[in-house]
Amino acid sequence: MRGRLPSGIYILLALFLLRPFVAQAGSVDTTLSVNRILFEDFLKSPLPSNAKWSFSAVDINTRKQIMNAGNSVDVPLIPGSLEKLLIIAAAMDLNSEEKISMDTIIAHDGTISNGKLRGNLYIKGSGNAFLSEKDLEMAVEEIRSKGIKEIAGDMVDDDSLFETTGWKHDYQGPAYSLPGALGLDLHTVSVTVLGRPPNNVRIEPSNEAVKVIFTNDGVPSIRQIDDLTYEVRGRLSDSTVIRKRFPLKDPSAYAALTLKTLLKKKGISFEGKILRGKTPAEAEDILTIKSEALPEIARDTNRNSLNVVADNLLLLIGAKRFGAPGTTEKGLMAVREFLRNIGLSSKDIVLEDGSGLSHEDRITSGWMAVFLEAISKKPWFNAFYESLPRAGIDGTLKDISYKNEHIRAKTGQLRDASCIAGYLEREDKSKIAFSYMVNVPGADLLHKDIGPLLERLYGERL
Repeated sequence: MRGRLPSGIYILLALFLLRPFVAQAGSVDTTLSVNRILFEDFLKSPLPSNAKWSFSAVDINTRKQIMNAGNSVDVPLIPGSLEKLLIIAAAMDLNSEEKISMDTIIAHDGTISNGKLRGNLYIKGSGNAFLSEKDLEMAVEEIRSKGIKEIAGDMVDDDSLFETTGWKHDYQGPAYSLPGALGLDLHTVSVTVLGRPPNNVRIEPSNEAVKVIFTNDGVPSIRQIDDLTYEVRGRLSDSTVIRKRFPLKDPSAYAALTLKTLLKKKGISFEGKILRGKTPAEAEDILTIKSEALPEIARDTNRNSLNVVADNLLLLIGAKRFGAPGTTEKGLMAVREFLRNIGLSSKDIVLEDGSGLSHEDRITSGWMAVFLEAISKKPWFNAFYESLPRAGIDGTLKDISYKNEHIRAKTGQLRDASCIAGYLEREDKSKIAFSYMVNVPGADLLHKDIGPLLERLYGERL
């Protein structure tokens, strides 16, 4: 028995038979219609029958919708990390009115005399998840330059700019760290085992409070028990090399402990407690550790799909727009306000976080394409555009099977969602905004199809 032909073939045959009756004036439209039919067949051909999917494209120059296809064109789907595009755009828009900084401040109260700080040391965060041990080493050098050799008070870690109580992710691993106003290395810790114990473990960022337990059973591995306790299992040899990165549940406390460790290494005495609290208004700044400018933060976030940075940005714009502490609710209010200002309604979409990890998030591909077109007229658009990965060159698009520097797009991959949205610019300078979304169990396996999709889209005239 012969297999059933794709639906596009039947339509092509019908168009061929009707060709003599098509007016010459409509020949271009007919060609476009055929292209769209064939492209729609191409899009759905690798998808399982139970997949919900849609594709939309908008012409940037004319602002007209070119195509809106799929079995779920009017159904909001899980966007995954495409949601980061909304957060970053809202942040860039707010930044054009008042500069957004994610700086970290080292400060003190009390007095300094005879090499002794008779007061507390404060480390206050503003959401810079890229803060590093080297940054804190610079802070320690600045403390030494003040002539401080002893700190008689306590150390206060101040993450009060954000409220993150109850924040949860359905995913585990270092890519899914919890957000917070203060934290190092994307709120993660790296544990490296080199050879046999006892002096074979390297902790990064440094933290003398970390304990490592060794057990001889099982395959060589590293397990996190809590932020400050790790188990190294298995029989280790001189050639053993194991490295693993873990998310932190309390990144603020870990950052303060790293600062304490570095103070000790540089010979600065500190015997006080580490407390959670707020920096008083009368505290005197020792050093401001500057974060990268927002365009650089956006570039790293979009190209590498950094969840914790996107969530921190959401909390930060909430705090900036509606006052501290920044919360998810305030952040989403700021995003919806931004969308209204560019003429887009948010009543038909669902936003729950900044990273797109929530399975409650919902957006249609048509809405996403219109959004991408709308922001293309903003004065900060070039920075936004350049933050996106280039096909086959950068970030999450680096390892696809197609290279084209004229396509910039963001992927969104979850267990049940495979999405991509961005821009395509041809040699004749025509540019489209597009969005392709698929929801189906096992959708993360569809990432392999992104290269062929982008190659076909670039060569197609829809």
